[in-house]
Amino acid sequence: MSQQTVPPWLYKLFSGRQYPYVRRLAKFANKDVKPGEDRPEPSADAIKAMFWEVFPRCSVKILEEVKSGMIVGFTELGTFEAGAYQELVEHPEEFLAKTYGKKKIKVNFYDGDNFVCTINFKVAGWTEHEH
Repeated sequence: MSQQTVPPWLYKLFSGRQYPYVRRLAKFANKDVKPGEDRPEPSADAIKAMFWEVFPRCSVKILEEVKSGMIVGFTELGTFEAGAYQELVEHPEEFLAKTYGKKKIKVNFYDGDNFVCTINFKVAGWTEHEH
């Protein structure tokens, strides 16, 4: 996947303020800060460069949301190693529906053991938990 073809939803998920992993790495990658100085917020270019460093090495874990009474839990449906989930990236809803069916699904991205970000999908017309 080239830098020009990453879907906007994915870039926003990794680089937005909701999940600070990529932004924080970019902030602390700045070596021009003197001890005791506050680190400036990273530039858009620094965040983009860090995204392209982190994203290609990320694995994915697919989880199904399972509700039991007032408790919401998750059952693992599958994992994908870095670079092995192109169809998920390009067509997430279609891929999840075809692979897992009508479910409420959480997709977690990891950089090694480090959690990076998550996104939820209501797949294939999912409307509510079955009782």
